[in-house]
Amino acid sequence: MQRMCTQCQASFEITNDDLAFLDQLSPVIAGKKYEIPPPTHCPDCRQQRRLSYCNEQFFYQTICVLCAKRIITEQPPENPCTIYCRECWQGDRWDPCDFGRGMDFSRSFFDQFQEMRLACPVQNLLSEGTNVNSDYIHYAGFAKNCYLIMHADFCEDCYYGYGFKRNRSCADGFYNLQCELCYDCVDVHGCYDLKSCQDCRNCNTGAFLRDCIGCKNCFLCVGLRNKEYFFENKQLTKEEYEATIDAIDLGSHVQYEAQRPRLKALELLHTFRQLQTYNVENCSGDHLANCKNTHSSFDCEDVEDGKFLYQVVTGAKNDYDIYQYGLNLQESYECSIAGNDTYHALFSHNVHVSCNDVTYCWRVQSCKFCFGCANMHHKQYCILNKQYTKEEYEQLVPKIIAHMKKSGEWGELFPVAHSPFGYNKTSAQQYYLLTRERAIAKGWKWDDMQEQPSVADRTIRADQVPDNIDDVPDDILQWAIVCEVTGKPFKIIAQELKFYRQQRLPIPRRNWIQRHKDRFLRRNPRKFWERPCMKCGKAIQTSYSPERPEIVYCEECYLATVY
Repeated sequence: MQRMCTQCQASFEITNDDLAFLDQLSPVIAGKKYEIPPPTHCPDCRQQRRLSYCNEQFFYQTICVLCAKRIITEQPPENPCTIYCRECWQGDRWDPCDFGRGMDFSRSFFDQFQEMRLACPVQNLLSEGTNVNSDYIHYAGFAKNCYLIMHADFCEDCYYGYGFKRNRSCADGFYNLQCELCYDCVDVHGCYDLKSCQDCRNCNTGAFLRDCIGCKNCFLCVGLRNKEYFFENKQLTKEEYEATIDAIDLGSHVQYEAQRPRLKALELLHTFRQLQTYNVENCSGDHLANCKNTHSSFDCEDVEDGKFLYQVVTGAKNDYDIYQYGLNLQESYECSIAGNDTYHALFSHNVHVSCNDVTYCWRVQSCKFCFGCANMHHKQYCILNKQYTKEEYEQLVPKIIAHMKKSGEWGELFPVAHSPFGYNKTSAQQYYLLTRERAIAKGWKWDDMQEQPSVADRTIRADQVPDNIDDVPDDILQWAIVCEVTGKPFKIIAQELKFYRQQRLPIPRRNWIQRHKDRFLRRNPRKFWERPCMKCGKAIQTSYSPERPEIVYCEECYLATVY
């Protein structure tokens, strides 16, 4: 069936498979099924709504209300919420049910939920599992000696990473999985000792590579498979290669940056596949690996039977409309930041650690059979944070669903206007750019607060930083460097400086958020275009727009070319 999106008025399709999935996931309470209606928003508007709840990069200083420890938080100062550090939030000095309330059937469910959520204490940042010396991580867990990594799990000695999984000693990366000693890399998997590489797998000791697999000791190369001692896509002897590489000092900022346009020129001479997919069966999407029956999805790995999934990795099955993260997420729909052995989460945000049958919940951990609960852990049979018996729960939830059907709320996710964050400080702004005027006209928040400048003994411009890492003094740790793009000062931390010295890398001239944006822009957009294969002429669907200069082949022509 065709529908018109109630937000952007675009036409979108709802297939019979979509309807069957919604029927499969519709909650069953006391033996009766409560049907989930078809979506009223198009896939993009549904994803924009989910992203609008996620502040992944903007942090503020505050103090834990319980223990008085100084902490950082994702919550802006104007938010009327009580903030606890992770230890206090997960401790037993408070009970989220103390903030519970009964359902008022004369009012909107979403409005009552919002009031209750704002009254209940929140955790300063979102981290899970056992973390060691990793206080400054967000949407992350199971970390050791990590700093400012987001959407990351099982990492050690990693800094400024996004989408890191099982990495060691990696910095400044975007979607690096099972990697070690990688820097400034985008979408690299199972790699070791790479610098400024993109779309590479199982590569070792290389720099400025694009779309290479199984390569070792290669520099400035594109589209290679199982090669060694290649420079600018030309075979060299071991001695020739080492002499060529020795003449390039990547510890120099000038020489490091000089390689970027050289790689870009090489990219325009080589072919690219229509979509980045590996070991997939009956799938459609970009950057998919080890997936089966997964459609219209991006940046997913180890997923089976899903659609409209974004950044779902490390195992998931039977899920629709999910933004982040996986780790055995099953039978779930319309959620953001959900996973870690979670089953049947519906219309929820931040659902973690063995949750089961949670609906319209916000930041819950290890909860079961909860409806409309927020900032809660280790509870079951709760509604609006109020404790009920199993029998009371099964009697009241159907009444709330009936009430939500009348108000048009059942089947919709929380409204964007209820996000704790200004739209411009959320991930939605990264993928669905809006001006301040347009966001406010929609009734959405906007955050004009400026970041507090770094306090330092000395402030210098980026162009005053010594060019070569060998010439950088120890007291740079007391300097604030003014970002060459944003003009905002930032600092280098001790473990970061040690990493640059050990890996012979220059000090960055841009702050970590700007570096993340730079890597984001190196990736293709999450959008598909129709265009012909530039070899056989067959119509293909690709994330390369028709006006782009790259040579794009269909899967068959690409494989025949590179192998």
